[in-house]
Parts: sequence; C-alpha cells; structure tokens
Amino acid sequence: MLQEIITSLKGNIIQLDPIEFWAGFIFFSVISVLSFYRMYRWYHHARLIENTPTAKIRSAAQGYVELNGDARLMKGPVIISPLSGRSCVWFRYKIEEKVQEHDSKGRSVSHWRIVKQQTSQELFLLEDDTGRCVIDPDDADVLTTDKRIWHKLSKRYTEELITENEPLYAIGLFKTVANVERQKLREHVSYLLRHWKSDPNQLLHDFDADRDGKLNAEEWEKVRLAAERHIKFEQGQQEKKEPLNILKLTENKDQAFILSTISEGNLIKRYKWQAIKSLILFFITGGLAVWAVNVRTLM
Repeated sequence: MLQEIITSLKGNIIQLDPIEFWAGFIFFSVISVLSFYRMYRWYHHARLIENTPTAKIRSAAQGYVELNGDARLMKGPVIISPLSGRSCVWFRYKIEEKVQEHDSKGRSVSHWRIVKQQTSQELFLLEDDTGRCVIDPDDADVLTTDKRIWHKLSKRYTEELITENEPLYAIGLFKTVANVERQKLREHVSYLLRHWKSDPNQLLHDFDADRDGKLNAEEWEKVRLAAERHIKFEQGQQEKKEPLNILKLTENKDQAFILSTISEGNLIKRYKWQAIKSLILFFITGGLAVWAVNVRTLM
C-alpha cells in the first residue's frame, strides 16, 4: 500500500510542468522554514518560563519578571466584551463568514473569511498578596481557558476572555513609575542647583547660617532639600506617593510577553507540545521538498 502511494506520488511529480513543480517546491520549503521558526519560538517560550523565577509584586526587581496573581478591574468603566456582553478584564473576538468559491479545476470549496475581529487594549490589574501591578496587554501573547466558539447561520463566532478574579500568570517587563519619577526629580533638582550656584551671593544669604562666607556640608544639604521641595511643589508631587507598577511588552525580542489563565505547568507543556508538532511538520515538509527534487533530477 505504501509503495503504491510513493509510486503514484513519483508519477505526479514527474508529470508536473516546471512552473508547477517549482511553485510546489517553494511552497513546501516556506512551510518547512516557518515550522522550524515556530518550533524554536515555542520551545524558547517554554524554557523562558521554566528558567524565570516567580516574583512578588512588592519585591519584584525592575526588568524582566514573572508574576502570579488574580486579574482585577481598574477603577472606572467596566470592560464588556462586544460579542457576548460579558464583563471581563480582557477580551478577544473574531467573526468569520463561510464563503463558497471554486478552485482552478472548477470544484466548489468552502472556507472561513474573517469579517471582523478585535482585541482589548484596556489596562487592568494583576494582584497578589503583596500588591498590585497594572497590566498593559498591548502585543501580549494571551492564552485563556475561557474560550467559546459558536455558529449562527453562515457565521462562526470565537470569543476569548479573562474575567475578574481569575488566576493569571504573567511574564514581561516590570517597571515602577515612581522610580522613573524619582530619576526625573533628580535631574530637575540638579538643574535648579546649577541655576542657584550662578548667584552665589543670594545662595549664601539664604543658607549660610553661621555667616562664615561659605557653605559647609550641613548647609549644602539644606540647599539640596530646598531645591527638591521647590521642584516637588512646582510639579504638584506628593512626597509619599504610592509607586505604580506596570507590566508590559519588552523591547528585547528574546523576552516574550505572555499573559495566561492556564497554569504555569500546563503552559510549559503546551508550548513544548507545540514545538514538537512544529518540528515534525518541519521534517515532513522539508523531507518532501528534498525528495521531490531528487525524483525530478533522476527522472
């Protein structure tokens, strides 16, 4: 049986004209290359998750981190999925229409054509037992357990949700906005101090407490604190402002940005299984392309 299939394939390959043959060769070669890329990508994701320790929000270092917690809505309007009207913190939906077309041989074939699709870009929160972190889901690789597919007339509807209070795994670039603000504050204070130094007489008049004509270390610290208070007043900052933590896409292409309601262990298994399937497809399509060239060469 297998020998008959191989013989039949050889006959079909030999009968193809050069344009058809090389078009087919390019098609299978492209699939093979894409499969290898996907295999690398999925396996890299799995290893990244395995090798990145889970951090707590309060003690998380600035940079690439992994968090586990629960999804929460931010204050403001409730996020509603346009497709089902369900409340959630994140949604993605797709509407497809079944269309009938004819191939080159006149046979009727059907396929699904995307009519409309949308992915939520609204901010939401991840909360653990130490604090909260704002999630910016833009360009994240999102995997959910709440996925529904249904049909109505000639349309197919697909909806994926992350609902409030649902366990959430996240890995991405962690930043504390307060750290950024402190850096800006230091820059403004430094600029103001340079400005004050340009008028040394006024500086001595205001801060030379012992009137010895120079500023000692204690007096200079008072100058610095005065400059800091001045900048904070101008910017309307609160000295005890609660830091704002944000998790978002990193600019490093080797660091994936993943949001998932699938548990960490199952997520690793899923990525590894995807990598295995892509590797199998790589060998099948690549092998077929090389075998077809050999058949044509030896005919």
